[in-house]
Amino acid sequence: MVIAWPDRLRVVEPAPLIAVAERLERKGGRELVARCPSRKDAQQAADWLVDRFSRLVPGLPVTASVDPGGGQYLVALATGRR
Repeated sequence: MVIAWPDRLRVVEPAPLIAVAERLERKGGRELVARCPSRKDAQQAADWLVDRFSRLVPGLPVTASVDPGGGQYLVALATGRR
C-alpha cells in the first residue's frame, strides 16, 4: 500500500509514508520526510502530515517541524518516544 502525497503540496523527495509510520511506531524518534522550496510550502506539508498521521496511526502522537537547511526547508516528523 502506498499513500500518495497530494499534488497541491510542493515537496521534493517525499518519503514513503507507510514506511515512515512503521519506523516511528516501532522506534519513535524523529525522521525527515520531505524538502520544500519555501517555508509556506513546508508548513502546508507539515500540517497535512500531522493530520494524515493522526488517521494513519491514531495511537501515535506525532508532531511536525519545519527547519531551514541548504536553501530549502526540511519537514520532519517526531514522536515523544525514543
